[in-house]
Amino acid sequence: MASYRIYHYSSIGRPLDPAYPTNKAVMVLVPLAAALGAIIAWHRGGDLLQTLQQALVFALIVFGSWALARELNPDDNPAAFISVACGMVVALTVNSPGLLIVFVTLGLVRIVNRTTGLAARKSDSIVLTLLSIVVIYTTGSPLFGAAAALAFILDGTLKDPLRHQWLYALICLGATVVYMVDHAISLGHLRAPDSLFEWLAVLFLLIFALYMALTRSVHSSGDVGGRPLDVNRVRGGMTVGLCAALQGVHAPASVAVVVAVIAGICIGMAFRKGFRAPATG
Repeated sequence: MASYRIYHYSSIGRPLDPAYPTNKAVMVLVPLAAALGAIIAWHRGGDLLQTLQQALVFALIVFGSWALARELNPDDNPAAFISVACGMVVALTVNSPGLLIVFVTLGLVRIVNRTTGLAARKSDSIVLTLLSIVVIYTTGSPLFGAAAALAFILDGTLKDPLRHQWLYALICLGATVVYMVDHAISLGHLRAPDSLFEWLAVLFLLIFALYMALTRSVHSSGDVGGRPLDVNRVRGGMTVGLCAALQGVHAPASVAVVVAVIAGICIGMAFRKGFRAPATG
């Protein structure tokens, strides 16, 4: 259990065990991405601090894209690396991709699908609630509070529910309402997509929603205990990821990496004809 020492402190932090080839590949890709980011920043005339910041951003995008894709579709390892490629496209084209929202979404998905094999600790829920509120105010996306609330509601409703999660759901919904009232935002402020990127995002989200609806079984198991993941919890995690992407419809840059991850999963399905031949683990 030495490799699971992190679970003494958090139930949603997964160790990056180099014994698995996919993990080893990511451990190679992350520093390569950091080097690429540093080179690009240097080529653009950035100073040392800007170079380091760009290197960190590229590294986090690669790791975050891979990790989120693995959570949203646990049975499809190859698709996670396609999501990494899509995430790199975002890193190269979007000036300020939303990184915090990627990792908060990652945590919210994990409390729902329980890929670690463990239920969330109260400390995990408190931290994710606070970070969700930070996302609302830093990205100006109040509907992320609704996505976070959905995650807590699902964890408090699905198999082996944690009823106290409803409290955190109410807090997230309250934060959404407070922000919308303070900033005089109504649902009428939402607009339809008006660019090619936004329409492509909508297309990938619709494909992912269809895939989610057609998912009937999951072959992956939890890290601790080795118990098979519950298909309804995995679908619940997919729903949270989908809602996290949808809430940025009026501010696409803030969810560009999340959308890229979902696009990578959809492209992966197309390559392996996923609707007819689901991955076996």
